[in-house]
Amino acid sequence: MAVLAAMALASPAHAVSGDAQSPAGGAVIRFCVDEANPLSTTDLAVAQAVAAQGGLRAEIVKLNTGDDGVGGDSDDAKIDPGKAFAKMAAQCDLVMGVPVEANGNGVPKGLQATKPYARTGFVMATTGTPVQGFTATAEKADIGVDFLTVPNSYFDDQTAHAEHVYYTNNDLLAALLKGEVGAAMVWQPWLVREETTHPHALHTAIMNMPDAAWNVVALYMPRAAAQAQAFNAGLERLTRAGQLKTLVAPYQAADE
Repeated sequence: MAVLAAMALASPAHAVSGDAQSPAGGAVIRFCVDEANPLSTTDLAVAQAVAAQGGLRAEIVKLNTGDDGVGGDSDDAKIDPGKAFAKMAAQCDLVMGVPVEANGNGVPKGLQATKPYARTGFVMATTGTPVQGFTATAEKADIGVDFLTVPNSYFDDQTAHAEHVYYTNNDLLAALLKGEVGAAMVWQPWLVREETTHPHALHTAIMNMPDAAWNVVALYMPRAAAQAQAFNAGLERLTRAGQLKTLVAPYQAADE
């Protein structure tokens, strides 16, 4: 999964200075936006809007980290995404689009998190009847999950028979659409992007399960505390203006 399994910086970065809404003469905030994130355009829009609200200039560093993982193994990045985020934070003031646990845990060592600007998580998706709870679904249907993701941990001795593991989200969704599984637990940003380009009229809902719900934040090193403070203030202004909810709408599940 592109967001949760944050990939290392295998591809060259390129910077895009400023944006049409930000004054050229303002102070600069340098944002890292990972184009491997399925909803990177949403993260970019939030960064630009925050900068514009504060009279700042957004300098965007676009990365595409989806081709390789930490140490050359993408599975390593799923286990320890903090390595990739730390590399990004060394290049920018704020690293956009980072999921952390809803309780605030999961911020990599040496980094700090801004206030959340969106919520997302793992959704249960079905093609027919509306989504039910995890246990109820497992009792009567096979459930597909992506390899080395949080939903792998939901299955116990009573529900292990229902688990079907796939190595890519594409394979997982294909299995759901073919009826090989009755439900699938998918990283919501990936599914939102997929449904935008290839709609399948799926029912989706975030499960009431451990670590199913995540906050989306920007990460930063302590040296960028002032920029993070400005970012948080910009989020508050966007919220008061009623603009933030619209900007981050793609992060929300269709059935929410």
